[in-house]
Amino acid sequence: MRTTDHPGAHVLISTLKSLGLTDVVISTGSRNAPLVLAAHAAGLNITVALDERSAAHVALGMALKSGRPCCVVTTSGTAALNHGPAIAEAFYMGVPLISLTADRPLAVRNTGPGQMVVQNQAFESHTIYSVELDELAMSESELHGAAIDIWRKASRGPVHVNIPFAEPLYGMTEAEPRTIPLSQPDQDSRHDETIPEDLVDLLSIHDPKVLIVIGAVPEHLRAEGNFEALRDRAAVFADAFGAVQQIHTEPAAACMQLAWSEEESMAMRPDVIITMGLPPMDKKWRAQLVKWNAPHWHLGADLHGWDMFHSKVGNWNIPLTQGIEELMAALPEFNAYASDWNVRSDRLAAAAFDFASSSKGQWTDWHIFERLAFSLEDDASLHFANSTAARYAQWFDWKKRPLHANRGVAGIDGCLSTAVGDALANPDRMVILLTGDTAWQYDANGLAVRPMPANLKVIVINNGGGNIFRWIDGPEDQNTLQRYFEAPFAKNMRGSADHLGLHYCFAENGQQFEESFAAWRNNDAPSLLELHTSGEASVRYYKALQAATAEALKS
Repeated sequence: MRTTDHPGAHVLISTLKSLGLTDVVISTGSRNAPLVLAAHAAGLNITVALDERSAAHVALGMALKSGRPCCVVTTSGTAALNHGPAIAEAFYMGVPLISLTADRPLAVRNTGPGQMVVQNQAFESHTIYSVELDELAMSESELHGAAIDIWRKASRGPVHVNIPFAEPLYGMTEAEPRTIPLSQPDQDSRHDETIPEDLVDLLSIHDPKVLIVIGAVPEHLRAEGNFEALRDRAAVFADAFGAVQQIHTEPAAACMQLAWSEEESMAMRPDVIITMGLPPMDKKWRAQLVKWNAPHWHLGADLHGWDMFHSKVGNWNIPLTQGIEELMAALPEFNAYASDWNVRSDRLAAAAFDFASSSKGQWTDWHIFERLAFSLEDDASLHFANSTAARYAQWFDWKKRPLHANRGVAGIDGCLSTAVGDALANPDRMVILLTGDTAWQYDANGLAVRPMPANLKVIVINNGGGNIFRWIDGPEDQNTLQRYFEAPFAKNMRGSADHLGLHYCFAENGQQFEESFAAWRNNDAPSLLELHTSGEASVRYYKALQAATAEALKS
């Protein structure tokens, strides 16, 4: 094969391909030319992304379903540092990702060359593994072994590889592709653990009070199987992006702790809390879990055994599907605590439904998400931007569609780019992003990619800025709220849609929605549907819904 004459690039890329690498995301530059030429020669799928921060999130999105690492390649200097946000998200979410940053040769690092920053170990705190491959100091055999090690470690999260290249950068040569034996494992081997004895003791007491908190995980890590019966055996609090897709969220999960008196709260205290996935999103709910001070076990083979509630006992290191199966076998088929929990959950759901039924025809953020949960394609992959969109997702039944939000760090950077990566890696399914106007504008460069995914569609709920700041206590002063916290930057998104080549649709009331939604849905090209709402009205309704739900529990 004719490829780059830099062995550090050729050996690394061809070895990774033989291990299963299929996709590479690159941002244009010069120092990374050997890596780009090696990827092209290897016949990998290459996506070109203008913005390095977006490029890394695109690579993250490509791994969500498959669980197979994707490489993102950047040139030297500050370009390399822009991989940081996606690396941090992949680290906390548990998504495979390989960041390849090209660098200046070691010999010139202290001489002040242009585009020079300290790249080696730049992301050490947020990676599974961080390594520098110096082709001038390493043999091809050593580079080959390092590539195998990189692939294995990347199966559990992000790996950063810094690679110095000396000029000339564009030379070509004939070289043999590097391969590995078929029997070679392609990921870290991890031994499954049986259920811990201390946890068995807690589950074995008469009618145990077991609370299972199901947090967010990426799609490839979710449990496979029918686990709906789990709700008969334990109290279950499930995140919309949670590890068990069969147990969808409901209004109860969004406001379970509303209107609890001190007596009710202590009566609902569990004997043990078992978590899986990321910590809970809701701060008040998390505070309640801390207040109970119940023994906490974390189930799963993920990287972070969070001490979520300051009462951690231990980790049960086991794949989620196997762990839940063993957990269900250890629990009684019927549990009084679970029954009490479900009764309260059903009352909450009914109260929220009754209030919503009395407000049909209104046009707020909540009503838009209600319509979308009912109307979107059953087999679409749905992405939610962080802040309000990810929180509204908790209220509705999304019909077991694949859901995702970047909940590892929960930043708004990369929400669009991650959806783009999902769409590129899975062209056979529609990928839909539900986002606010601020998150959309912040990551609009996510669509500065080639090729543009034809199966991507975007819905922007434009409520005039960061509406999340109307939910929280503190920035309620209207003068400072609008100037410094919400800070809206655009009245509409038509300009950005035109700039990015998206078909544009618009609605600002329920009547317009039907026509615009149909035009957006039936268009074969990437499309943007902008829905205008009042931020003030949306928050008033949301708070009234919570108040009405809490009041219904008192009656």
